[in-house]
Amino acid sequence: MKLKRFVKPRFVLLYPLALAVLLYAHTTERQLHAGIVLALLGLALRIWANGYVGHVKVNWTQKWRGDVRIGRLVTAGPYAFVRHPLYLGSALIGAGMFVIAGNVWLSLLALLFFLVVYRQKMAEEEALLGGELGAEYLIYQAAVPRWLPSWRRYGNRQGTWRWQGILASKEWKTDIWVLVLLITLYLREEILQEREAFFQQMDWKHAVLVGLMAALILTDLFIECQKRWPMRSPSNA
Repeated sequence: MKLKRFVKPRFVLLYPLALAVLLYAHTTERQLHAGIVLALLGLALRIWANGYVGHVKVNWTQKWRGDVRIGRLVTAGPYAFVRHPLYLGSALIGAGMFVIAGNVWLSLLALLFFLVVYRQKMAEEEALLGGELGAEYLIYQAAVPRWLPSWRRYGNRQGTWRWQGILASKEWKTDIWVLVLLITLYLREEILQEREAFFQQMDWKHAVLVGLMAALILTDLFIECQKRWPMRSPSNA
């Protein structure tokens, strides 16, 4: 695994913040439920957006070879209301986690992360799109807001939602680990409230959640193993 992967913003700050939420959350039942709803809305928005662009986004793997490919401009689905629905979805997930945490300092740190890192990434992507697509993108940019969605849909909508976008963007991995974290936070709160009774009389709901969390983790591990060590068919004699 390449070391440069671990200097990306999500590894440097976002994952440690998620760990801090897990360790230092001081939540109420109302905060827990509200945070889960926000995070699930963020996941739904990311799935919706990646279904449109996951398979046609900029090929960043070619960036350093001087062969960046944008594909085509997508203006349908959530892109008809906001230019960066993926970042908005991530922000909603983050907001949900920090509503659960109930920690002002963690929340402020997360807000700073989104403002600094995502603002820079959005500006870079917009410059690339404007430079390569020209007037087509500039017209879209002027009509559709960058961050906060508009109630009015963009008129010239292009693009179709496809499952290939979810697979190509690895959105499934994000979904799995956000759900694992949400289940963990929920069970953590249940354990803190019930103490010894939680382990002595685990009800069916808790058992289902533990089983679901285990299934999600095993699914991710299985897919990663299949990618790294694909099964080889026996050679014909």
